[in-house]
Formats: sequence, structure tokens, C-alpha cells
Amino acid sequence: MLAPLPIHFDASWHRYCWQPTGEWLLHSVTKVTGASKSESQKAVFLKTQQLWEPRGKHVHACLEAFLSGGPQLDAGDYGDWVEPLVAHPFWSKVTPLAIEYRVCDLGHSIGGSLDALVQHDNGKVLLLDLKTQSSARASTYSTDAQLGGYLSMLKLHHPALYVDECLTVWSKPGKSVITRAAAAQCGAAWAGAVEQFMGYQEFL
Repeated sequence: MLAPLPIHFDASWHRYCWQPTGEWLLHSVTKVTGASKSESQKAVFLKTQQLWEPRGKHVHACLEAFLSGGPQLDAGDYGDWVEPLVAHPFWSKVTPLAIEYRVCDLGHSIGGSLDALVQHDNGKVLLLDLKTQSSARASTYSTDAQLGGYLSMLKLHHPALYVDECLTVWSKPGKSVITRAAAAQCGAAWAGAVEQFMGYQEFL
């Protein structure tokens, strides 16, 4: 397992602090990637937040407990999401290297938390992000920029670490689906998102 970095996360404010200096970071990975959403997308995001936010938090917590190998959490109202997620055969082929791991980019004052970094039985190191969706028929979407953010920050703190591939685990009621993206593709998407986001800040 990777040793944790000295980063404190304040969940109530969703802010990250670099503990060696006490510096509170100004931005988060999701803030950067969400900046390019259209006004209509932002409106839907806020309108449905009371549905997806508690579901996402609980399913994430259940997966974290499962990967940590400790006592399992009660799935509660989200058994339709949690049960097929933890039963997916993928997990029997990987070993966790980091779970809910805090990372940051001090140069751009951005922090984030990656869901999991695992090593496959074939030796490949895989970066994972978990997403929950309300319907089994819901379409997946690109998470390249978000995964690229975690990837780039991992490299800042662990330059010798090589990530072979980035995966998104889609937790839906009744099933879980995994999509894959090349690490270089995700890194390029993040670089573009950061450039665009920092351009926005100049006009604020």
C-alpha cells in the first residue's frame, strides 16, 4: 500500500489542506472538471443532488470497506448498487495499492481523492474511479479528465510509479460495468481541463 500523503480533507467544506505548510488548496479535481459544464447541465446536477449524493457517498463507503478487507458496511437502501458491485469478478484479480487516497498539485492549488489504485494479477497497475447511476440503462460518459487529474498528481508525488490504464467502475442498480481509457489519453484530457479552468480564473 502507498503511504498516505500529508493531506487533510475537510469533508464539510470539501477542501484539502497541505499539512506541512497549513496551506488550504483553492480548488478540487471535480471543481476543475465541472467548470466546463453547460448551465443546463449544472441545473440538472443541482436539481438531482439530493438523490445521487447520498447514494454516491454510501456506495463509495461500501466499496472502500470491501477493498480494505475490514468489516463490511450495511448496504441499506442501496443494496441494488452495492451487491453487484462487490460481487464483480474483477476484484478477485486485483490487489489494492491505495484506497480513497488524497493527492494534490500545489502549483495549481488543486486537491483530490482517487477511489482506488490496484495491481492486477497480470502485473498492470490500474487507477480506478467509481461512479453510481440511477438506472441500469444509463449511458456512460467520459471521465478521462477526472482520472487524468488523479494520475498527474500521483506522478507528482510518486514519480517512479507507472500506471498502465485508467478504469471507471459504473455502479448501476442490478449490475456493474467497467470502462477503460489509456493513461496518456486521460492525462491529455486533464491538461486541457486545467488550462481551460485557469483561463476562467483570470476573468473572475
